[in-house]
Amino acid sequence: MRKFSIIVGMLWLCVAGCGDSYESSIPSVSFHFSCSLSQHPYYKITTPGQFLKVEKNVNGLPVGYAGLIIGQSIFSDGNTYVAFDAACPVEAQRNVSVELADDGLGTAVCPKCHTKYDLSNGGFPTGTGMEYLKHYSVSISGSTLQVRN
Repeated sequence: MRKFSIIVGMLWLCVAGCGDSYESSIPSVSFHFSCSLSQHPYYKITTPGQFLKVEKNVNGLPVGYAGLIIGQSIFSDGNTYVAFDAACPVEAQRNVSVELADDGLGTAVCPKCHTKYDLSNGGFPTGTGMEYLKHYSVSISGSTLQVRN
């Protein structure tokens, strides 16, 4: 029983020590992006493992800090969408954004530092970078996808 109490106590400390204090190196910018998943080119991302890079909304206004990457993880149930800022956290500049690899796995690569980001695993970095891509919240209403910050 004592071992169990110690383990539970250690787990509680781990959870209690984890706060919401993470701050991305990518600055926060206010924006709104909306699209119909039944229209070109957005219908592509209705398939798990597919991602799309978007730089402006329908009004021509920039979205995100350096654009958005929207899509679904290869592990998605077909209805779970994710959105990341296209800015590379290593460079943290508007003019340096990751590019989508044409691998069908959801990989993005920074053209400057060459860090690879696994979009299907939360923007996990491999290479120089240690920081995940910045996430944005996504909501779906019917066939309309919305991303906001």
